[in-house]
Amino acid sequence: MMAPTIANLLVISLTAFQGLIYHIDAKQQHLCADKSGIFLGLAIDENSYESIIGSELVEDTSEHGHNHTWGTRNHTHTWDNRTHNDHGDHPHFARSGPPQQWVLTDKGSTGPKNSYGGQYLQVLPDIGRTYPSGHGKHLKSVKDLEGESPYLSFKLRVEKGGEGWHTLFARWTGGDDYGGGDSFYVVMKQKGTIIPGQRTVKPSVVPIDSTIITYAGCCYNEVTHACPCHHYQPDEATCPARDFLPVERALHFEKQCVVGEGMMDIVKDPQWYLFSGQEDATAMDFEEEPWDTTCEANGSNTADSGHDFPSWNLKKSGDYELRVYAREDGTAFDGIYIAGPDGVAPGITHTYNTGDSTLCPRSSMGVLKTIGIFVGVGVGLAGLVAFLTITDQGQEVAHKGRLVINRVLHTNSAQDSIREYEQMEQLDMGYHPQS
Repeated sequence: MMAPTIANLLVISLTAFQGLIYHIDAKQQHLCADKSGIFLGLAIDENSYESIIGSELVEDTSEHGHNHTWGTRNHTHTWDNRTHNDHGDHPHFARSGPPQQWVLTDKGSTGPKNSYGGQYLQVLPDIGRTYPSGHGKHLKSVKDLEGESPYLSFKLRVEKGGEGWHTLFARWTGGDDYGGGDSFYVVMKQKGTIIPGQRTVKPSVVPIDSTIITYAGCCYNEVTHACPCHHYQPDEATCPARDFLPVERALHFEKQCVVGEGMMDIVKDPQWYLFSGQEDATAMDFEEEPWDTTCEANGSNTADSGHDFPSWNLKKSGDYELRVYAREDGTAFDGIYIAGPDGVAPGITHTYNTGDSTLCPRSSMGVLKTIGIFVGVGVGLAGLVAFLTITDQGQEVAHKGRLVINRVLHTNSAQDSIREYEQMEQLDMGYHPQS
């Protein structure tokens, strides 16, 4: 085997250097506030976020598994054993499926429209999966999402002087076959620890089988996927019998009902915010509500209350992470707009293009340090090769090194031969031909 020449080493070094530059360029960058105090992260700017894949969905066939279908895109209602397909061929609730991810998707002739740059992020494959897994399961802790729900990670860098309250506006829309039922959660973190939101209130809810308030069931809406509770079963005109879900069936999905009459619960430190439902649930149009900021603190119902605004007091300068967790697949997302203490709300007529995300300037010192280490190692290797191939002392060292390697290889080979001979001798001793 021939020793590598300096020319070979230079070619290898240049190839590796190009790879290093590409890695530096493609790596996710932090978002910094612009001069107006705004953080902007767009789906079309792939270096403004990171898409983290979720977990595989395995069917729960146990006796207590939530393996029931009650609302579907294809109108399949198993609670009355009737099936009729009007809008597709796959159920709204998936029972098993591959891991999902927020995927950068090109605008098509159908589906979400009016995204910036003709692309948007969507939770795919769209098979009718919800998070946390378990049809209608309510979110009780962010831990129920971690490692399971696919999420987008936006890294924010709050500079000194930019500390204070930050409010999120999300550009999103439904991405289902015909619009309704998509949703997501947002969580703010710093070094893995959740930053709670602003103290607020939310409508009080009770389980549908509550002993305090009596309900007959809920009426499933096949467009919005909501199932509002009713004290008495409505007439056929108000809620067709096939869409009415009695209490015993609704319990399979942990259905909760809003108490009403102004009853509220205090949420001292919201751990997450739920975005679910827009004014027009069938629009599938990012321009229908260009920037949505109404949501529900610690929400888990089919539709959010719209009473809250996702706000966090980022008290110290430093790095933070905004996570956008999927709640339902098919959800389409176009970007985030976060107004800092001095920021203003986004204008509904303003549009953005590729490259408008407010990326932090690259640290020249950090890049130079990485390149410097690489160049230093490369120069060192080049010097070593030159010493071993050009100078008399280097050639002598290389010659002695080869002798040592050959001696080791020869010794190992001889030992292998001896072991093989001994094994053959044992076989011969144990062989006794019959006379």
